[in-house]
Amino acid sequence: MLIKLRLFTLLFYFVISTSIKADNQELYPSKDFTSPRMTFNYFLKAMVGYKNGDSTAINMAIQTLDLSDFDETSKTITGKNIAISLINTLDRLEKIDINQIPKQLNNNIWYYKKKTIEYEGQIYPVEIALYKNNNEWIFTKNTASTIYTYEKSLSKNKIVPGVVQYKPWHYKFTKGLPSWFFNETFKLTNGQWLALIFIIFLSFLIDRAFRLYVHIIITKILQNKNITVEKDIQKNFLAPMGIMVFSIFLNGGLRILSLPDNILSLSLKGCYVIFTMASVFTAHKLVDLISRFFEKRALQSENKFDDILIPMLRKTAKFIVITVGIIFIGDGLAIDMKGLIAGMGIGGLAFAFAAKDALGNLFGSLTVLLDRPFRIGDWVLIDGKVEGTVEEVGLRSTRIRTFYDSLISLPNGQLTNVHIDNYGQRRYRRFSTHLSIAYHTEPERIEAFCEGMRQIILKHPFTRKDSFHVYLNKMGPSSLDILLYMFWKVPDWSQELHEKHRLILDILKLAKYLKVEFAFPTQTLHLYNEDKTENCEFLDKSLLTKIGEENADKVISENFISEKHRSGQQ
Repeated sequence: MLIKLRLFTLLFYFVISTSIKADNQELYPSKDFTSPRMTFNYFLKAMVGYKNGDSTAINMAIQTLDLSDFDETSKTITGKNIAISLINTLDRLEKIDINQIPKQLNNNIWYYKKKTIEYEGQIYPVEIALYKNNNEWIFTKNTASTIYTYEKSLSKNKIVPGVVQYKPWHYKFTKGLPSWFFNETFKLTNGQWLALIFIIFLSFLIDRAFRLYVHIIITKILQNKNITVEKDIQKNFLAPMGIMVFSIFLNGGLRILSLPDNILSLSLKGCYVIFTMASVFTAHKLVDLISRFFEKRALQSENKFDDILIPMLRKTAKFIVITVGIIFIGDGLAIDMKGLIAGMGIGGLAFAFAAKDALGNLFGSLTVLLDRPFRIGDWVLIDGKVEGTVEEVGLRSTRIRTFYDSLISLPNGQLTNVHIDNYGQRRYRRFSTHLSIAYHTEPERIEAFCEGMRQIILKHPFTRKDSFHVYLNKMGPSSLDILLYMFWKVPDWSQELHEKHRLILDILKLAKYLKVEFAFPTQTLHLYNEDKTENCEFLDKSLLTKIGEENADKVISENFISEKHRSGQQ
């Protein structure tokens, strides 16, 4: 039942509003500016509707005015003020008989009134006239420019009997004010100056109240998201937002003060530029706040792709914000931004040739973003020349922090054609070395030493257990060399050094326990003694062969080494 009642109410409201609009349309004649009579009649009917409370009727009356000399920024407001001044002047001159206005003319201009008047001791030419413009009769430019003075000169005249008087919303408020309130000082009346000061003060209070309210809201949101933002960033973010609100209310206040067109136009442009600049600064700081939130989320994720993407998107968003702001500021200052953009399009080809390196860097940054050869924080070696940690990836260049703490900027365009060795993407970190032991070390001790190192690797928490090698590998000039080849399973270089340090200490302790001596490059001088030399030529060659075979069999039979290799044990 309640739903049906609401639907009936909406239907009733729709029917009533439609009928009211239809009745209002019947009050106004159709737009016909083919003669001075038709234009005059259209203007008078529209202003009667406006006096009776139809706020849209003023827009109809404005169509009868030639406002081509006025600034686009304030044209609508100025046209409204001119239409009101024109009807106020006509209402104080006489009750107009529309039939007395000519319907057809051979001339291209018709004067309803044209005269010189004396106002405040000075002589002014004034007129109310219509002229033919593109087969339409409209009020002349001189009518629009002199009507304010004409209206002021008739301000003490009474309204013609039988005419509805125009009473604006502030009529009752200004009716009882003293005469000095309407005296002009520096292009504005005293009342306008007081109203302007009040509007500025009110806009300032609203600005401060808005800043306080938004500060409370933002603080709560950031606390709920566990995001820490410096106070100066919040201040820099709230200040332009407050200026935006201030300019909005100041703009609205200026529109109701009936200011002269030149002052109104300049004031509205100033408000528009201030609002646009404040919007740009607000959006710029908003990008920083949003980026701060997503950067924190990116640090918490395992995927490092967003560590590059978010800074790049932040810079792109700031560039777009500034570009759009410049376009809007130019538009507010009546600069032909469309022509400027079109000119940029025509010169785009020449710009592309002139800025091919910049475009190459831009596409290079997109390649880095999509191909992901490295991430923020990776240790890279680029083209065998530049080595360090990736610190930042921008739209034009990538910054590498070297291990001697300098900062190298590489154009992104070069990164698409060079060899990039990414140490940061290693799954394991290799460690390969030779341990040199003395030649007099017994074979059994060497085998025990090698097996001990294998067990250390297997029991170490940060080593790869499925791929390592520990073998007596080489007989050097002054030592027996044992190959130690293995991999670390660690996240960074610092921990790799720590675990390597621990492993080497464990090997040194093992060598101490097994009494294995490490060798160092030495040379031994042997003195030749001919008297003690045994000549093998006196032995039978067949006996030498037999002695060799017997000793070989003995060595093999005493083998204590495992038949299978012992590297890469699970």
